[in-house]
Amino acid sequence: MEFAVEYHHRHDWPTKGAEELVEAGYHELACDHGEKQGCLALALGVLRHPKELHVYRNSVGKTAQKTAEDACAASHVAACSTLLEVAQRDDDEPRAEALAAKLLAMCRAGELRACEPALFYSWPNKTPEERTSIRKETGLPWCKFSQAECRAGRAERCSFALTCIGQGNYDPRGPAAAAELTYHACVDGRDFKRCAALADRFESADGVPRDPEKASFFDLAACQHGDYDGCWRTANRLMKQESGPQNDKKIFEIAKMGCRIDLRDSGWLRSCEQLARMYETGTGTPKDIEKAVEIFTTMCRHRGRSCKDLGRLQRPIPPPSTGEGEP
Repeated sequence: MEFAVEYHHRHDWPTKGAEELVEAGYHELACDHGEKQGCLALALGVLRHPKELHVYRNSVGKTAQKTAEDACAASHVAACSTLLEVAQRDDDEPRAEALAAKLLAMCRAGELRACEPALFYSWPNKTPEERTSIRKETGLPWCKFSQAECRAGRAERCSFALTCIGQGNYDPRGPAAAAELTYHACVDGRDFKRCAALADRFESADGVPRDPEKASFFDLAACQHGDYDGCWRTANRLMKQESGPQNDKKIFEIAKMGCRIDLRDSGWLRSCEQLARMYETGTGTPKDIEKAVEIFTTMCRHRGRSCKDLGRLQRPIPPPSTGEGEP
């Protein structure tokens, strides 16, 4: 169960369905070994993602609704939250309102996990004043809970924990508090996008003393785990150092790390462009025009500049893609 949670939060998948199937597989394994929480988690997953987990339609799917309702009746927050999500998806407003009210009551009773769904529910049948009151009532405990979870290394809570800083009367506040939570997200939660943000804080002395060595360390860690900003800043630092074969080789390795094609983030374009030009010129690596052409060809569908590079090298330009390109 612990591994399933870690897998869900620490791995970015290009296809949403793949993530849901992997998580469900581990929940099924836990369930098969007698872990009731695994059985419940699998049922809730089937309710939340019926299309992605259609393979469970004729097994877990037949009992998932009752499993969730029984758990919600016993005040299980995740079960009630899932049923609320399903009711909203089905436009069942009375059902959604009743579930949101139950979660709000649980929040008021001290079950902090129930504060999140109550906080973000739209409450269409409440007056503006009542909605504002609910947001204030649920926001503070959820912020405190999120910050405590973030400090405990649960990176999925850190984003909200960080947004709480400086909002209303939430404590702690200020750059130092933001730096602390960013550190926990990076180091404890292994959220490598936050590692890049932490590097930026060390570089600019935002909430922490300026420390270029730590900035470099956290940028490199972020780069090694797929954060393109971390790769770009690491390469820039190296380019500012004294040039030479050893330094060029380091820059080449960083460009290779950053050139991981992922359409969810445009940062890879810069790294791939740099990598192709290093192959073309033989900088930091043996000269390889064909490898450069291969990379430029792949990038041409997303970046017009690479198409020009192919023309400069007198190589065929691939046909336009579906409009995802960058000028």
